[in-house]
Amino acid sequence: MPKDHEWKTFAEWTKQYGQYDRDCVYVQILGQPIIVLGSLSAARDLLSERSAIYSSRPRLVMAGELTGFAQSMALMAYSSNFVALRRLIHKELTGNSLQKYWTLHEDESRLLIDKVLANPDEFLDSIRHYAGSVILRVTYGYQTASKNDRFLVLSERVMNAFSSASQPGAWAVDILPWLRHLPSWLPGTGFKRMAAQWSRMHLNVVEGPYDWALENQDSPDLIRPNFVSTILSNSVDPLPQDERELLLWASASLFGGGADTTVAAISSFFLAMALFPEVQSAAQAEIDRVIPTGRLPELADRPNLPYVECVMRETLRWNPTGPLGLPHMSVKDDVYRNYHIPAGSIVMVNIWSILRDPVVFPDPLEFRPERFLNDTRALDVTSSIFGFGRRSCPGIHFAEASMFIAIATALSRCTISNATDRQGHAIGKDVEYRTGTISHPKPFRCEISPRARSLGV
Repeated sequence: MPKDHEWKTFAEWTKQYGQYDRDCVYVQILGQPIIVLGSLSAARDLLSERSAIYSSRPRLVMAGELTGFAQSMALMAYSSNFVALRRLIHKELTGNSLQKYWTLHEDESRLLIDKVLANPDEFLDSIRHYAGSVILRVTYGYQTASKNDRFLVLSERVMNAFSSASQPGAWAVDILPWLRHLPSWLPGTGFKRMAAQWSRMHLNVVEGPYDWALENQDSPDLIRPNFVSTILSNSVDPLPQDERELLLWASASLFGGGADTTVAAISSFFLAMALFPEVQSAAQAEIDRVIPTGRLPELADRPNLPYVECVMRETLRWNPTGPLGLPHMSVKDDVYRNYHIPAGSIVMVNIWSILRDPVVFPDPLEFRPERFLNDTRALDVTSSIFGFGRRSCPGIHFAEASMFIAIATALSRCTISNATDRQGHAIGKDVEYRTGTISHPKPFRCEISPRARSLGV
């Protein structure tokens, strides 16, 4: 198994070994069958059309059992508990329920750009604060401190731990589960000490803001509306223990699922604008035509900003935040296109290669938002970034709203240019991203200055 940037190796495998137009590659590691899907049609055939078979998760001992992420929705096996968690989140984050959070998104996006313009060299830290602050307010009603917030600092460490712990093929204990029973003093068992440290951090992130929310329901410090308060107000008092546990892990899943992916996506946006100034100029021209001088974009303007919407879509496609998504697992034997897929197979989708298919996306290394204008196929393919079937992200529309308003506000107020790496070398268009379940651009710098139009805003 490749140890870094697995999606690139998998793309080469599907070109060399894939059957039926690069659809499927089979690999076996110490008896564990792994299927890599290299096309959208194969992913939908199995993970959506046969979701009854392919909606569970494989046993990830490092991330799930040793670190504790198995109780969150992302890694939880498909079960009645998973369905209940998903239903709880989906109900609050879809349809008209979303509009009550619009003002929050807008306020936080303006704070983000204020910070970016005040301290351009720290723009990545400001993006992290924005993403964490939005999701903490929405989930728990908690207002973050402007610097070094206790929950934000800890959650960032935990999300880094999740990205490392859930990386496919990175941990021998995922393939040989019996390794978890070895004493931690034996050579080669450093993973146990690492997992113990990550587990403590994870538990603090799960329980810390949740306990704060419960203790502050009657406090003026609590910001409403928020997810926890909404569920509590619709439930009997006191909440039964099983429902308290469900709410604990639903809120933790919402918090964990929203923060780091938003950071990665908005960081990609800033990088793309620095590398493709013509795109930035076109998006700013649209904003200037639609938004009156003296006013910043609002989410209600979104239908009238189609090119800015395409910038958001292209940001998601250009370098997807989850290049392989999260692995699925087959729960019984299956046959697909005359191939036998054994029960217990790990099934992974190479989203990165799907979103670089030159048939759908000519010149895929280029950042071209116009490819989404009136092209329903491009829109449809890019939706794969949010997963498949019963495991698709229940907070899609919330995530898009958060990302769109941050992008629109940045374009309205900033000019972004001159992307360089930490050594000051110019970054090319085939940019490097970090290995991990959630993939971020490698650290970069860019020049960020206020736009003349926005100086008086």
